[in-house]
Amino acid sequence: MAFGIPKLIEVKYDSAAVQNMQTLLKAAPFPNQAPIDAAAPWKLGIDYAYLKSLKERFETEWDYGIFSRKDAVPIILLHGWPGTFFDFHKVIEPLVNPSSNNLPAFDVVVPSLPGYFLSTLPRRDGWSIVDIARLFNGLMTSVLGYTTYTGQGGDWGSFTLRVMGTLFPESLKAMHFNMFRTPPVPGIDPSSFSTTEKRLLARREEFAKNGTGYSMIQSTKPFTIGLAIASSPVAILTYIGEKIYSWSDPDLVDQQDILDTVALYFLSGCFATSVVIYNQAKERPELSIPGKWLLENKFGFSAFPFEIGGSSKAEIANIGPLVYYKEHSRGGHFPALDCPEEYVEDLREFFGEHWSQL
Repeated sequence: MAFGIPKLIEVKYDSAAVQNMQTLLKAAPFPNQAPIDAAAPWKLGIDYAYLKSLKERFETEWDYGIFSRKDAVPIILLHGWPGTFFDFHKVIEPLVNPSSNNLPAFDVVVPSLPGYFLSTLPRRDGWSIVDIARLFNGLMTSVLGYTTYTGQGGDWGSFTLRVMGTLFPESLKAMHFNMFRTPPVPGIDPSSFSTTEKRLLARREEFAKNGTGYSMIQSTKPFTIGLAIASSPVAILTYIGEKIYSWSDPDLVDQQDILDTVALYFLSGCFATSVVIYNQAKERPELSIPGKWLLENKFGFSAFPFEIGGSSKAEIANIGPLVYYKEHSRGGHFPALDCPEEYVEDLREFFGEHWSQL
């Protein structure tokens, strides 16, 4: 895979584009109540009162603005859907510039997945996780010049990072995950699970039963849902807003993060291409097949209780040398947004101990 010379891209939307988004927000028909009175908030989708609050803030408060040491640890942070590079905006500064020289510092690289924000999605049918893995390993080694590096990922980022770790163990030396897809491991005694593990597995089961409809349509008809939702900021706000809230710790969700994410999707025009990965990533089912995509290098996992794709420690350890496992009492699918302090602490602990040994 050949790489050209890196080019600086200044992210700056003109005032007309922002004004158009605001005009569409205000002009979009909006109901004065939910379609029916649900038995419980969020039971049938996004909560009407929450969406109304988001829409009002988007119209009146949101504003487009400001959106290393020699021993620094090179790390690539990988987002998923419906996230963007912006998922990491709270953790970059503390990772790059820790408050003490005794704490590890990082050279942080945050790419956008192909098809997200300004990252072009190749037009050929069949662009897979393996292709993304090759692209990002090439970014770190051929373009940025790192001989070895580390990585962290959740959601599609976790799938991509695992494939990278399998294909390029000589360069990707250590990995940290906050979501991990695993095959079942026979003979595990459920009574041995911790309280956090039991909660994670129950949430995973509930999500599989009631939360995967979006994935089915994005996996089979991504153009249909992608083009329809992309046409309106209110549509994106409703669709993505429900996902971010439902997959997060409800006590920690920051509405500003939802608004910024929605604005990035709408203003960059990337929603339609962002969902194509669900159809193209043929390797995703293989991550749940025993013996597939195993890791040979050290990796760590942080268990956040509101994660929708959690697994037990024993299941994760069956994939490779799990040397770091930590359970938290709060946080969800987007820990860098939900609880950035815990996220940064875990990366410092894991990579701080193991990077120097690699």
